[in-house]
Amino acid sequence: MSQQAQKELFDALAQQAQQQLLVTRVLKVVLPIMAFLLSMICANLNWQSTLATFVMLTVAFYAVGIYRLTLWHWLSLTALYVFADHYLSFSTPDLPRLRFQLFAMLGFVLIVGVSRPYIDRWLTKKP
Repeated sequence: MSQQAQKELFDALAQQAQQQLLVTRVLKVVLPIMAFLLSMICANLNWQSTLATFVMLTVAFYAVGIYRLTLWHWLSLTALYVFADHYLSFSTPDLPRLRFQLFAMLGFVLIVGVSRPYIDRWLTKKP
């Protein structure tokens, strides 16, 4: 590989890293706002559930969207949280509420985890 081609490759990699840092900075602001709004929708009618749902969603969004940790680990942790939150809030199975909370939280964690590479690629293609 020639010196000029190697320099162009390093410049392109540096530009990609800079753009990924920009996406990370934007997501550090957007993801907690999204977690707050989703926790207002998905919480189980008490303030403890609202606070814990906000914390769980924020940590899960950061893990899969910013730190890019394993998605299925965070989906299973989110599912475990939903079952525990539902049990502590109601003590009896309430399937419509459980199903709503489970699918909403898992769906958004999945969307954040899957969309991060596409957001990076989309921003990289900008001139």
